[in-house]
Amino acid sequence: MQSFFRLQPYFLVFYLLSLGITLGAVIASGALSAPSIFRAPALVPNLEMTLFQSGILMTSIFVKLNILLNFLAVVILFYEILSFRVSNARIAPLLGLISIVLIFLFTLYYTPYILQAQSLGEEGIANATFDKLHTQSVYVFKALMASLCLLFIVRTLKAINSGYKGK
Repeated sequence: MQSFFRLQPYFLVFYLLSLGITLGAVIASGALSAPSIFRAPALVPNLEMTLFQSGILMTSIFVKLNILLNFLAVVILFYEILSFRVSNARIAPLLGLISIVLIFLFTLYYTPYILQAQSLGEEGIANATFDKLHTQSVYVFKALMASLCLLFIVRTLKAINSGYKGK
């Protein structure tokens, strides 16, 4: 545990960098890419792209994002466990746990279901069950974005405040 104290600033930098990069990727894929992909025919004249084809493109982005999200879940798990053992903080580990659950819900439950439905063709996504689960996945993704943002803010403020103690 003693070596953790010496390496803690480096772990914190890596942790905050991982959170920031992933949060940026989540925002870029969800808030920036999705509207452009799903409105591509309106943006590009003479482009004939169906909603199903747009969904395939968006899913390919999310499959790549899932690799980063799963990596982050492992980083959060290790950092928050070590940090909890050292500082007994309550808020950040709870936000970390929420983020991990949301990451695994999105990457291990919703994404595989959407991939499986898309493999059936347009008929696979033209039903109420798909609509319901897709809507749920959107809510999970938005909640994940919020929890990662809050976790980043809490950890950054703690780092800033710990630097000012005793000054």
